[in-house]
Amino acid sequence: MLFACSLLLLSLGTLAPAQGTKTFDDVIEIFGDELHILRPGYGGPPVEVKVSMYITDIVMDGFKPELTLTMYVRQYWQDDRLSFLSNDSMSARSVSLSGEEIDLVWTPDLFFSNLVDGFVQDIFKDNVMIRISPNGRVLLSQRVSVDVRCPLNLRYFPADTQVCKFNMESYSLTTNDIVLLWMDGDPISVEPAVSIPQFSAPTVNTSYQTDMFSTGSYTKLVTSLTFLRHVGGHVTMFQIPSMLLVIASWTSFWLPWRYAHARMLTGILLLLGHVGLALLPRVLLLSNVPYMTLLDVWMGIDTTYIFFAILETALVAFLHDRGQHPSEDGVARTEGGVETIPMTDFVKPGQAAPGRKLSGMSGRIDVISRILFPAFYLLINIIYWSYFSSMQ
Repeated sequence: MLFACSLLLLSLGTLAPAQGTKTFDDVIEIFGDELHILRPGYGGPPVEVKVSMYITDIVMDGFKPELTLTMYVRQYWQDDRLSFLSNDSMSARSVSLSGEEIDLVWTPDLFFSNLVDGFVQDIFKDNVMIRISPNGRVLLSQRVSVDVRCPLNLRYFPADTQVCKFNMESYSLTTNDIVLLWMDGDPISVEPAVSIPQFSAPTVNTSYQTDMFSTGSYTKLVTSLTFLRHVGGHVTMFQIPSMLLVIASWTSFWLPWRYAHARMLTGILLLLGHVGLALLPRVLLLSNVPYMTLLDVWMGIDTTYIFFAILETALVAFLHDRGQHPSEDGVARTEGGVETIPMTDFVKPGQAAPGRKLSGMSGRIDVISRILFPAFYLLINIIYWSYFSSMQ
């Protein structure tokens, strides 16, 4: 302790007592005595500690409930016990102390209440600095890396917006001893060069909160970071291919009914391919998400659309099989060429044969499907993408 005090005296230079306050011996006593344990103005009004942050790096996976921040945390407060007058050659010059000397002065015991892991950067030495102004104004600056909990709401993925909060409060001092305040102006700034692959630059909001516990009430500083997800990659990877598979399923409506097997095979292959595409985001990105997302809704709609195209093919084939097709000699034959009794023998003159009605109906179903399927799909797209945009 004596060695540390000697270093401090060398860093301070020749100090004169502050007018109307204490002698130089009092200043030494504050640094060397146990008074550094007590807050400034102990027994009087609570000390005001103002906080600001400068965020230099943000790491967010987008699918894991965790946010990693690297930032400078700066705390400001007034400690009249540390006020001094410098000599003429060092007029109005502040004194800077390194992290090794932090125990010489009183500092707030702030912590992150939703911290998962964190540490003070210590490459070469602890990245901690204390600056004491002649009027007793103290600045504590620390460069820290923290992992905080960030619960995600992925119901609107990939048009989701995530809000991550982290809180700071005093561990042992209640509102009777300390009041936490944000620095005036913009207390939190983000390095302009910060880039997050999944999201745009965050919007920062600050607020206050007071928590009541059995040990007293505590002031909490609340920071909210709002992240807007980039949708382009997910739309290109999943939703556009899904739309193309749906459109490809409509080609069966233009194939003649005699190619029913090819139409059915094409529809089934497209359906299986789409099911695999729909499972892909669940396997790669959303394996731990138990609820349905907006992307799941889209994939479900497209899967249903392809399935209806298969049902349309089955209906057309069924109607053709029920229909009869007379040959040129007036004998009705099925597709395999087997002779049957013409349906005209069992109907009254002027009345169309039931088989011909069914055959003509199947053709009309194909024509109607060529119009209704794209029209309804366009309507669904308008509704879906309008809602999608509102989420953004």
